[in-house]
Amino acid sequence: MNKTIKYIVGIVVLILVLYFSFDIQKLNVHKAANTNIQFNAKEFAQNFWETQLTVCISNAPEISEVTKQLELNPEIVFQNYAHKLGISKTHYLFVKGSGTIESVEDEFLLVRTGETTYIQVATDFIFGNAVRDGSGEVDINQFVNMTDFNNVSVALNKLAKEKVVSRLQKSAKVGMTIEFTGAAEINEENIDVITLRIIPVNAKLSDG
Repeated sequence: MNKTIKYIVGIVVLILVLYFSFDIQKLNVHKAANTNIQFNAKEFAQNFWETQLTVCISNAPEISEVTKQLELNPEIVFQNYAHKLGISKTHYLFVKGSGTIESVEDEFLLVRTGETTYIQVATDFIFGNAVRDGSGEVDINQFVNMTDFNNVSVALNKLAKEKVVSRLQKSAKVGMTIEFTGAAEINEENIDVITLRIIPVNAKLSDG
């Protein structure tokens, strides 16, 4: 009988030790605590703009090389320079270059970057995921939901408008030289170099 009591007491003590060793929380309390941690897309985008964007600009390929390979062998561009999400056929990349402003349209500057090569530097309708995904530096796995991930695109596009596009809208004129770095979106099923559109994240204007 004494042995049985000792075993029972020992088991009770072990259970009590284990119980007080764990931090037990109700599931709804745990979820509520996590919900209170709000993701700040504006802050994330500002930090990206001030730190990682400089690296993206430095590493961006020349627009002349990109347009040449898009005509000859697009796979080289997709493999070496571009980024995409999952099995999407839409690729994003950063490019840099310079050229002469041939015309100032309502939505873009038409820039001649070579003898017969033109690209569009966007000055309106700045939306989409080109800036976010073109960098290759914003990992979807960092985010707990798609809303936060998409809000990063919205915040980065807003910064592009405020810091770069607004100045181009005010100052760009035909005949000026523009040096630019920006993000482009390319669909592998519909490659059109003639209408390649760049969302600028850095630009410098000078008289031609």
